Amino acid sequence: MWSSDILRRGALLLAVAGLVAACQVRPVYAPTGSAAMGASPAMATELASIAVEAQTDRLGQALMNELIFQLRGGGALVAPKYRLDLILTIRVSDLAIRAREDIPVAKLVSLTATYTLTEIATGRVVTSDNVYTTSSFDVSSQRYANVRAQQDAEDRAARAAAADIRLRLSSALIGKG
Repeated sequence: MWSSDILRRGALLLAVAGLVAACQVRPVYAPTGSAAMGASPAMATELASIAVEAQTDRLGQALMNELIFQLRGGGALVAPKYRLDLILTIRVSDLAIRAREDIPVAKLVSLTATYTLTEIATGRVVTSDNVYTTSSFDVSSQRYANVRAQQDAEDRAARAAAADIRLRLSSALIGKG
């Protein structure tokens, strides 16, 4: 009886130790791509070495800025090894229409970003793909409110596209190395 009690306590202690060992504590406000968030320093350096092609329109610049922040975490560009080319297509469509009046009450912003990651030294395409994101906004009777709501929806779609592109670029660079 005494030995079975010790065995039970030992098994319980091992089970608790196994559960505690599986826990990971990470800082909530650790920078994106830092070792504290589970990213290897080599991968953070690879992502930081991606030069994003300059964009000329407002939405393109929003996506470019978000990508730069996602890839570098606010740091400077290290010696560029890759070039990221972007082509954006945006479409705004009616999502909900008020009955009997044919007036839209909600719209949908659809953003398609086509990207190509090219190795600068060799000119070889590492990866190329499309990212599709959507974001909706409500339509009001005020013109400026509608313009601002559409811009906010476009910015939300750009943030979502940037996060998706960063994830896909990380996967491609892991597979490359």
